[in-house]
Amino acid sequence: MKQSWAGLYGQDTWKVKPRLTMNYGLRWEPFLPQVSTNGKVFNFDHNRFLQGTRSTVFRNAPVGLYFPGDPGFPDNSGIHRQWLKFAPRLGMAWDATGDGRTSLRAFYGLAYDYLPLQWRINAGRVAPWSPQITLVGATVDNPWGSFPGGNPFPIKVDQNAHSCRWHLMRRLPYNIHTPYVSSWNLSLQRQIGMDYLVSATYLGSQTVHMWVQKPLNSAVYIPGGQCTLNGISYTPCSNLGNTNVRRRLSLERPQEGQSFAALDEFDDGCTQSYKGLLLSAQHRASRRISLVGNYTLSYCTSDYGDTNGFPPSAGVSYLDPSNRRFDRGNCDSGRRHIFNLTAMAQTPEFADRALRLAASGWRISGIYKQSSGAFLTVTTGFDPALNGIANQRPNQVLENPYSDTSGRPLTIYLNP
Repeated sequence: MKQSWAGLYGQDTWKVKPRLTMNYGLRWEPFLPQVSTNGKVFNFDHNRFLQGTRSTVFRNAPVGLYFPGDPGFPDNSGIHRQWLKFAPRLGMAWDATGDGRTSLRAFYGLAYDYLPLQWRINAGRVAPWSPQITLVGATVDNPWGSFPGGNPFPIKVDQNAHSCRWHLMRRLPYNIHTPYVSSWNLSLQRQIGMDYLVSATYLGSQTVHMWVQKPLNSAVYIPGGQCTLNGISYTPCSNLGNTNVRRRLSLERPQEGQSFAALDEFDDGCTQSYKGLLLSAQHRASRRISLVGNYTLSYCTSDYGDTNGFPPSAGVSYLDPSNRRFDRGNCDSGRRHIFNLTAMAQTPEFADRALRLAASGWRISGIYKQSSGAFLTVTTGFDPALNGIANQRPNQVLENPYSDTSGRPLTIYLNP
Protein backbone atom coordinates (compact mmCIF):
# COMPACT_ATOMS: atom_id res chain seq x y z
CA MET A 1 0.00 0.00 0.00
CA LYS A 2 1.07 3.58 -0.67
CA GLN A 3 -0.35 6.67 0.99
CA SER A 4 0.05 10.27 -0.19
CA TRP A 5 -0.88 13.45 1.65
CA ALA A 6 -1.30 17.02 0.47
CA GLY A 7 -2.54 20.14 2.19
CA LEU A 8 -2.38 23.89 2.59
CA TYR A 9 -3.06 25.93 5.72
CA GLY A 10 -3.43 29.61 6.42
CA GLN A 11 -4.26 31.48 9.62
CA ASP A 12 -4.48 35.00 10.98
CA THR A 13 -4.89 36.75 14.32
CA TRP A 14 -7.02 39.90 14.51
CA LYS A 15 -7.20 42.15 17.56
CA VAL A 16 -10.72 43.45 16.93
CA LYS A 17 -10.76 45.61 20.06
CA PRO A 18 -8.36 46.06 22.97
CA ARG A 19 -10.35 43.43 24.91
CA LEU A 20 -11.33 41.15 22.00
CA THR A 21 -8.96 38.99 19.94
CA MET A 22 -9.91 36.57 17.16
CA ASN A 23 -7.85 33.81 15.56
CA TYR A 24 -9.04 32.01 12.44
CA GLY A 25 -7.68 29.67 9.83
CA LEU A 26 -8.55 27.42 6.92
CA ARG A 27 -6.97 24.11 5.94
CA TRP A 28 -7.30 22.42 2.56
CA GLU A 29 -6.74 18.69 2.93
CA PRO A 30 -7.93 16.57 -0.02
CA PHE A 31 -8.77 12.92 0.50
CA LEU A 32 -6.15 10.90 -1.40
CA PRO A 33 -7.01 7.24 -0.77
CA GLN A 34 -4.44 4.55 -0.22
CA VAL A 35 -3.21 2.89 -3.40
CA SER A 36 -2.46 -0.80 -3.72
CA THR A 37 0.86 -0.98 -5.55
CA ASN A 38 0.23 -4.62 -6.53
CA GLY A 39 -3.38 -4.10 -7.62
CA LYS A 40 -4.92 -6.33 -4.94
CA VAL A 41 -8.23 -4.50 -4.63
CA PHE A 42 -11.73 -5.34 -5.80
CA ASN A 43 -15.33 -4.24 -5.58
CA PHE A 44 -18.77 -5.81 -5.70
CA ASP A 45 -21.84 -4.51 -7.48
CA HIS A 46 -25.24 -6.02 -6.72
CA ASN A 47 -26.69 -5.09 -10.11
CA ARG A 48 -23.79 -6.79 -11.88
CA PHE A 49 -24.44 -9.85 -9.72
CA LEU A 50 -28.13 -9.97 -10.69
CA GLN A 51 -27.21 -9.50 -14.36
CA GLY A 52 -24.57 -12.24 -14.22
CA THR A 53 -21.76 -9.88 -15.31
CA ARG A 54 -18.24 -11.23 -14.84
CA SER A 55 -14.90 -9.46 -14.62
CA THR A 56 -12.80 -9.19 -17.76
CA VAL A 57 -9.63 -9.32 -15.64
CA PHE A 58 -10.37 -12.58 -13.78
CA ARG A 59 -12.82 -14.59 -15.87
CA ASN A 60 -13.54 -17.19 -13.17
CA ALA A 61 -14.20 -14.65 -10.41
CA PRO A 62 -17.73 -14.71 -8.97
CA VAL A 63 -20.23 -12.61 -10.86
CA GLY A 64 -20.60 -9.10 -9.46
CA LEU A 65 -16.90 -8.71 -8.64
CA TYR A 66 -14.62 -6.43 -10.63
CA PHE A 67 -11.00 -5.40 -10.35
CA PRO A 68 -8.43 -2.83 -11.54
CA GLY A 69 -8.55 -2.97 -15.33
CA ASP A 70 -12.30 -3.55 -15.50
CA PRO A 71 -14.32 -0.69 -17.04
CA GLY A 72 -15.10 2.02 -14.51
CA PHE A 73 -12.78 0.77 -11.76
CA PRO A 74 -10.90 3.74 -10.17
CA ASP A 75 -7.23 2.72 -10.62
CA ASN A 76 -5.50 0.74 -7.86
CA SER A 77 -7.13 2.53 -4.94
CA GLY A 78 -10.72 1.44 -5.44
CA ILE A 79 -11.90 4.87 -4.20
CA HIS A 80 -12.33 8.17 -6.01
CA ARG A 81 -10.18 11.08 -4.89
CA GLN A 82 -12.02 13.91 -3.15
CA TRP A 83 -10.39 17.29 -3.67
CA LEU A 84 -12.87 19.73 -2.10
CA LYS A 85 -12.07 19.08 1.56
CA PHE A 86 -11.78 22.31 3.56
CA ALA A 87 -11.45 22.52 7.34
CA PRO A 88 -12.14 25.94 8.95
CA ARG A 89 -11.14 26.98 12.46
CA LEU A 90 -12.26 30.00 14.51
CA GLY A 91 -11.34 31.08 18.04
CA MET A 92 -11.93 34.17 20.14
CA ALA A 93 -10.84 35.52 23.53
CA TRP A 94 -12.60 38.34 25.37
CA ASP A 95 -11.40 40.18 28.46
CA ALA A 96 -14.82 40.45 30.11
CA THR A 97 -13.98 42.96 32.86
CA GLY A 98 -11.03 44.78 31.35
CA ASP A 99 -8.70 44.06 34.27
CA GLY A 100 -7.24 40.84 32.82
CA ARG A 101 -8.75 38.68 35.58
CA THR A 102 -11.84 37.33 33.79
CA SER A 103 -11.81 35.90 30.29
CA LEU A 104 -14.35 34.27 28.01
CA ARG A 105 -13.00 32.02 25.27
CA ALA A 106 -14.79 30.20 22.45
CA PHE A 107 -13.58 27.86 19.71
CA TYR A 108 -14.87 25.90 16.74
CA GLY A 109 -12.83 23.70 14.43
CA LEU A 110 -13.27 20.99 11.83
CA ALA A 111 -10.65 18.33 11.14
CA TYR A 112 -10.47 15.40 8.72
CA ASP A 113 -8.86 12.07 9.45
CA TYR A 114 -7.50 9.07 7.57
CA LEU A 115 -8.23 5.52 8.59
CA PRO A 116 -5.19 3.29 9.12
CA LEU A 117 -4.02 0.64 6.68
CA GLN A 118 -5.73 -2.14 8.68
CA TRP A 119 -9.03 -1.17 7.06
CA ARG A 120 -7.65 -2.03 3.61
CA ILE A 121 -5.31 -4.92 4.33
CA ASN A 122 -7.96 -7.64 4.05
CA ALA A 123 -8.65 -6.77 0.41
CA GLY A 124 -5.62 -8.80 -0.66
CA ARG A 125 -6.49 -11.82 1.48
CA VAL A 126 -9.15 -13.21 -0.85
CA ALA A 127 -9.19 -15.12 -4.10
CA PRO A 128 -7.61 -15.05 -6.57
CA TRP A 129 -4.58 -13.78 -4.62
CA SER A 130 -4.96 -15.58 -1.28
CA PRO A 131 -7.81 -18.08 -1.47
CA GLN A 132 -8.97 -19.76 1.73
CA ILE A 133 -9.81 -23.39 1.09
CA THR A 134 -11.67 -25.68 3.51
CA LEU A 135 -11.77 -29.35 2.61
CA VAL A 136 -14.76 -31.45 3.61
CA GLY A 137 -14.59 -35.23 3.50
CA ALA A 138 -10.88 -35.26 2.63
CA THR A 139 -8.79 -38.41 3.02
CA VAL A 140 -5.10 -38.73 3.77
CA ASP A 141 -4.28 -40.62 0.58
CA ASN A 142 -6.25 -38.24 -1.65
CA PRO A 143 -6.96 -34.94 0.19
CA TRP A 144 -8.06 -33.13 -2.96
CA GLY A 145 -10.30 -35.87 -4.27
CA SER A 146 -13.52 -34.01 -3.45
CA PHE A 147 -12.22 -30.58 -4.46
CA PRO A 148 -13.40 -29.40 -7.91
CA GLY A 149 -10.46 -29.40 -10.30
CA GLY A 150 -8.13 -31.19 -7.89
CA ASN A 151 -5.09 -29.68 -6.18
CA PRO A 152 -5.13 -25.90 -6.89
CA PHE A 153 -1.52 -25.32 -5.82
CA PRO A 154 0.63 -23.60 -6.83
CA ILE A 155 -1.81 -20.73 -7.21
CA LYS A 156 -1.49 -19.11 -10.62
CA VAL A 157 -2.91 -15.59 -10.72
CA ASP A 158 -3.97 -14.91 -14.29
CA GLN A 159 -7.22 -14.44 -16.21
CA ASN A 160 -8.16 -18.05 -15.54
CA ALA A 161 -7.35 -18.04 -11.81
CA HIS A 162 -9.41 -20.50 -9.79
CA SER A 163 -12.35 -19.28 -7.69
CA CYS A 164 -13.54 -20.79 -4.39
CA ARG A 165 -16.88 -21.02 -2.61
CA TRP A 166 -18.15 -19.08 0.40
CA HIS A 167 -15.76 -16.13 0.28
CA LEU A 168 -15.51 -13.70 3.21
CA MET A 169 -15.29 -10.26 1.58
CA ARG A 170 -15.54 -6.54 2.31
CA ARG A 171 -16.78 -4.06 -0.26
CA LEU A 172 -15.44 -0.50 -0.32
CA PRO A 173 -17.76 2.01 -2.07
CA TYR A 174 -16.15 4.19 -4.72
CA ASN A 175 -17.37 7.43 -3.13
CA ILE A 176 -16.89 6.63 0.55
CA HIS A 177 -16.15 9.72 2.66
CA THR A 178 -13.22 10.25 4.95
CA PRO A 179 -14.20 10.81 8.61
CA TYR A 180 -14.23 14.29 10.10
CA VAL A 181 -14.95 15.78 13.52
CA SER A 182 -16.41 19.16 14.43
CA SER A 183 -15.25 20.37 17.86
CA TRP A 184 -16.33 23.37 19.91
CA ASN A 185 -15.91 24.73 23.41
CA LEU A 186 -16.88 27.72 25.54
CA SER A 187 -14.74 28.56 28.56
CA LEU A 188 -15.07 31.08 31.40
CA GLN A 189 -11.90 31.70 33.44
CA ARG A 190 -11.48 33.81 36.57
CA GLN A 191 -8.43 34.68 38.64
CA ILE A 192 -9.24 35.05 42.35
CA GLY A 193 -6.68 36.92 44.36
CA MET A 194 -3.09 36.14 43.47
CA ASP A 195 -3.08 32.38 44.05
CA TYR A 196 -6.34 30.95 42.63
CA LEU A 197 -7.52 30.35 39.08
CA VAL A 198 -10.89 28.68 38.39
CA SER A 199 -12.59 27.86 35.10
CA ALA A 200 -15.70 26.21 33.71
CA THR A 201 -15.67 24.84 30.15
CA TYR A 202 -18.37 23.35 27.97
CA LEU A 203 -16.93 20.83 25.50
CA GLY A 204 -18.65 19.33 22.49
CA SER A 205 -17.88 17.41 19.34
CA GLN A 206 -19.67 15.63 16.52
CA THR A 207 -17.87 12.96 14.51
CA VAL A 208 -19.30 12.21 11.07
CA HIS A 209 -18.60 9.53 8.45
CA MET A 210 -17.09 7.02 10.87
CA TRP A 211 -16.63 3.75 9.04
CA VAL A 212 -18.51 0.63 10.07
CA GLN A 213 -19.34 -2.65 8.38
CA LYS A 214 -22.81 -3.13 6.92
CA PRO A 215 -23.91 -6.68 6.05
CA LEU A 216 -24.87 -7.12 2.39
CA ASN A 217 -25.30 -10.88 2.49
CA SER A 218 -26.87 -11.74 5.82
CA ALA A 219 -28.84 -14.96 6.10
CA VAL A 220 -32.62 -14.83 5.85
CA TYR A 221 -34.57 -16.55 8.60
CA ILE A 222 -37.09 -18.88 6.94
CA PRO A 223 -39.74 -20.13 9.38
CA GLY A 224 -41.04 -23.66 9.24
CA GLY A 225 -40.14 -27.13 10.37
CA GLN A 226 -38.99 -28.33 6.96
CA CYS A 227 -38.15 -26.79 3.61
CA THR A 228 -36.16 -27.46 0.46
CA LEU A 229 -33.36 -25.10 -0.58
CA ASN A 230 -31.35 -25.69 -3.76
CA GLY A 231 -32.78 -29.20 -3.97
CA ILE A 232 -31.77 -30.17 -0.42
CA SER A 233 -34.28 -30.75 2.38
CA TYR A 234 -33.61 -29.11 5.77
CA THR A 235 -35.27 -29.74 9.14
CA PRO A 236 -35.82 -27.26 10.65
CA CYS A 237 -35.80 -24.92 7.69
CA SER A 238 -33.43 -22.43 9.38
CA ASN A 239 -30.49 -23.80 11.34
CA LEU A 240 -26.82 -23.06 11.90
CA GLY A 241 -25.82 -25.70 9.36
CA ASN A 242 -27.48 -24.02 6.38
CA THR A 243 -26.58 -20.39 7.10
CA ASN A 244 -24.72 -19.92 3.80
CA VAL A 245 -27.55 -21.47 1.78
CA ARG A 246 -29.99 -18.97 3.31
CA ARG A 247 -27.86 -15.93 2.56
CA ARG A 248 -29.41 -13.23 0.42
CA LEU A 249 -27.27 -13.76 -2.67
CA SER A 250 -27.71 -17.54 -2.53
CA LEU A 251 -31.48 -17.13 -2.51
CA GLU A 252 -31.37 -14.65 -5.42
CA ARG A 253 -29.00 -16.68 -7.63
CA PRO A 254 -28.27 -20.06 -6.01
CA GLN A 255 -25.56 -21.13 -8.44
CA GLU A 256 -23.61 -17.86 -8.24
CA GLY A 257 -24.53 -16.93 -4.67
CA GLN A 258 -22.61 -19.89 -3.24
CA SER A 259 -19.41 -17.97 -4.00
CA PHE A 260 -20.16 -15.54 -1.15
CA ALA A 261 -20.44 -16.07 2.58
CA ALA A 262 -20.17 -12.94 4.75
CA LEU A 263 -20.10 -10.00 2.33
CA ASP A 264 -19.82 -6.68 4.15
CA GLU A 265 -19.75 -3.09 2.95
CA PHE A 266 -17.82 -0.28 4.58
CA ASP A 267 -20.55 2.18 5.51
CA ASP A 268 -19.54 5.79 6.23
CA GLY A 269 -22.82 6.78 7.90
CA CYS A 270 -21.79 6.20 11.52
CA THR A 271 -21.80 9.26 13.81
CA GLN A 272 -20.63 10.00 17.35
CA SER A 273 -21.69 12.82 19.67
CA TYR A 274 -19.82 14.08 22.74
CA LYS A 275 -20.67 16.79 25.26
CA GLY A 276 -19.09 17.51 28.61
CA LEU A 277 -18.57 19.99 31.42
CA LEU A 278 -15.00 20.55 32.67
CA LEU A 279 -14.52 22.29 36.03
CA SER A 280 -10.95 23.21 36.94
CA ALA A 281 -9.20 24.93 39.85
CA GLN A 282 -5.56 25.84 40.36
CA HIS A 283 -3.98 26.98 43.61
CA ARG A 284 -0.43 28.14 44.13
CA ALA A 285 0.00 27.58 47.86
CA SER A 286 3.44 29.17 47.84
CA ARG A 287 6.16 30.09 45.39
CA ARG A 288 7.29 26.44 45.27
CA ILE A 289 4.05 24.44 45.73
CA SER A 290 1.05 24.26 43.40
CA LEU A 291 -2.14 22.18 43.21
CA VAL A 292 -4.30 21.60 40.12
CA GLY A 293 -7.60 19.73 40.16
CA ASN A 294 -10.29 19.16 37.56
CA TYR A 295 -13.52 17.23 37.20
CA THR A 296 -15.28 16.26 33.95
CA LEU A 297 -18.87 15.14 33.52
CA SER A 298 -19.44 13.92 29.97
CA TYR A 299 -21.82 12.00 27.75
CA CYS A 300 -20.80 10.22 24.55
CA THR A 301 -23.15 8.29 22.26
CA SER A 302 -22.35 6.58 19.00
CA ASP A 303 -23.74 4.32 16.34
CA TYR A 304 -22.14 0.92 16.23
CA GLY A 305 -18.54 1.41 15.23
CA ASP A 306 -14.99 0.60 16.18
CA THR A 307 -13.48 3.86 17.39
CA ASN A 308 -10.11 2.30 18.18
CA GLY A 309 -9.01 2.50 14.56
CA PHE A 310 -9.01 -1.25 13.87
CA PRO A 311 -11.52 -2.82 11.49
CA PRO A 312 -13.95 -5.45 12.79
CA SER A 313 -13.75 -9.03 11.63
CA ALA A 314 -15.80 -10.29 8.71
CA GLY A 315 -19.44 -10.72 9.65
CA VAL A 316 -19.23 -8.32 12.61
CA SER A 317 -21.64 -5.47 11.96
CA TYR A 318 -24.68 -3.70 13.30
CA LEU A 319 -27.41 -6.22 13.87
CA ASP A 320 -30.23 -4.81 11.76
CA PRO A 321 -28.91 -4.19 8.21
CA SER A 322 -31.70 -1.67 7.57
CA ASN A 323 -31.42 0.26 10.85
CA ARG A 324 -28.03 1.58 11.92
CA ARG A 325 -29.58 3.37 14.92
CA PHE A 326 -30.68 0.06 16.41
CA ASP A 327 -27.14 -0.29 17.84
CA ARG A 328 -26.69 3.31 19.00
CA GLY A 329 -25.50 3.55 22.58
CA ASN A 330 -22.71 4.70 24.87
CA CYS A 331 -19.24 5.04 23.33
CA ASP A 332 -16.62 2.38 24.04
CA SER A 333 -14.21 5.08 25.19
CA GLY A 334 -16.78 7.07 27.17
CA ARG A 335 -16.13 7.80 30.87
CA ARG A 336 -19.04 9.52 32.60
CA HIS A 337 -16.99 10.93 35.52
CA ILE A 338 -13.26 11.80 35.56
CA PHE A 339 -11.39 13.46 38.43
CA ASN A 340 -7.71 14.46 38.38
CA LEU A 341 -5.56 16.01 41.09
CA THR A 342 -1.94 17.05 40.53
CA ALA A 343 0.46 18.37 43.14
CA MET A 344 3.93 19.74 42.45
CA ALA A 345 6.66 20.95 44.81
CA GLN A 346 10.03 22.46 43.96
CA THR A 347 13.03 22.17 46.25
CA PRO A 348 14.44 25.47 47.57
CA GLU A 349 17.72 27.14 46.68
CA PHE A 350 20.00 26.03 49.51
CA ALA A 351 22.73 28.36 50.73
CA ASP A 352 25.35 25.64 51.09
CA ARG A 353 27.08 25.13 47.74
CA ALA A 354 27.32 21.34 47.95
CA LEU A 355 23.72 21.01 49.10
CA ARG A 356 22.59 23.46 46.43
CA LEU A 357 24.29 21.46 43.68
CA ALA A 358 22.82 18.19 44.93
CA ALA A 359 19.29 19.15 45.97
CA SER A 360 18.25 22.51 44.49
CA GLY A 361 16.19 22.78 41.32
CA TRP A 362 14.35 19.46 41.74
CA ARG A 363 10.61 19.11 41.16
CA ILE A 364 8.48 16.47 42.84
CA SER A 365 5.02 15.81 41.48
CA GLY A 366 2.18 13.39 42.07
CA ILE A 367 -0.99 12.59 40.15
CA TYR A 368 -4.22 11.06 41.43
CA LYS A 369 -6.96 10.02 39.00
CA GLN A 370 -10.36 8.44 39.47
CA SER A 371 -12.85 7.75 36.70
CA SER A 372 -15.93 5.77 35.85
CA GLY A 373 -15.41 2.42 34.20
CA ALA A 374 -15.95 1.63 30.55
CA PHE A 375 -19.39 0.69 29.33
CA LEU A 376 -19.91 -3.01 28.69
CA THR A 377 -21.69 -4.71 25.83
CA VAL A 378 -22.55 -8.36 26.41
CA THR A 379 -22.64 -10.58 23.32
CA THR A 380 -23.80 -14.16 22.95
CA GLY A 381 -20.83 -15.57 21.05
CA PHE A 382 -23.08 -17.50 18.66
CA ASP A 383 -25.94 -16.89 16.23
CA PRO A 384 -29.32 -17.23 17.99
CA ALA A 385 -31.02 -15.06 15.34
CA LEU A 386 -29.80 -17.45 12.60
CA ASN A 387 -28.88 -14.54 10.31
CA GLY A 388 -25.10 -15.07 10.07
CA ILE A 389 -24.24 -11.81 11.87
CA ALA A 390 -21.82 -12.00 14.79
CA ASN A 391 -21.77 -9.96 18.05
CA GLN A 392 -25.49 -10.48 18.79
CA ARG A 393 -26.75 -9.33 22.18
CA PRO A 394 -28.74 -11.51 24.60
CA ASN A 395 -32.03 -10.52 26.21
CA GLN A 396 -31.77 -9.36 29.81
CA VAL A 397 -34.03 -11.58 31.92
CA LEU A 398 -33.13 -10.61 35.49
CA GLU A 399 -33.97 -7.11 36.72
CA ASN A 400 -30.49 -6.91 38.29
CA PRO A 401 -27.96 -8.71 36.08
CA TYR A 402 -25.14 -8.50 38.67
CA SER A 403 -24.46 -11.32 41.11
CA ASP A 404 -22.62 -9.22 43.71
CA THR A 405 -22.60 -5.43 43.91
CA SER A 406 -20.78 -5.08 47.22
CA GLY A 407 -17.73 -3.57 45.55
CA ARG A 408 -15.33 -6.01 47.17
CA PRO A 409 -12.40 -7.24 45.05
CA LEU A 410 -13.34 -9.74 42.35
CA THR A 411 -17.05 -8.94 42.60
CA ILE A 412 -19.63 -7.26 40.34
CA TYR A 413 -19.71 -10.22 37.96
CA LEU A 414 -22.67 -10.75 35.66
CA ASN A 415 -25.15 -13.41 36.70
CA PRO A 416 -25.67 -15.66 33.66
